[in-house]
Amino acid sequence: MAYTYIAKTFFSKVLNFGQQNRIELREYERSDWTFHVKGLWYYKPKENLPSVTFIGSPNFGYRSVYKDLEAQVAIVTENKDLQMQLHEEQKRLYDRTTVIDKSLFERPDRKVSLWVKLVTFFIRDFF
Repeated sequence: MAYTYIAKTFFSKVLNFGQQNRIELREYERSDWTFHVKGLWYYKPKENLPSVTFIGSPNFGYRSVYKDLEAQVAIVTENKDLQMQLHEEQKRLYDRTTVIDKSLFERPDRKVSLWVKLVTFFIRDFF
């Protein structure tokens, strides 16, 4: 439920700042799997292949900036073969996802109790 609360908070900020055309939140779905992934692929305007991606742990939250040692590498390329491989990787991940919209947070199984909200608020900077 903490994940749902954090996702809803983030999603609300995306909407409030009018960034829904730039930022998309998705959920990976696969029976009997729990999977966590973050990805960033940058496609130049009017380009069909990414020119930048990150490998490692692209975390940019409070914990990652101030508490954790994170390792990541940005790959910037114009090599069409590598760009195609990066594009295919993204496509394979996205094939098993659904785009999140407001209705997700209205489902009964996604209702977050007050105690989860409070605990999440107080422990968010510790983990």
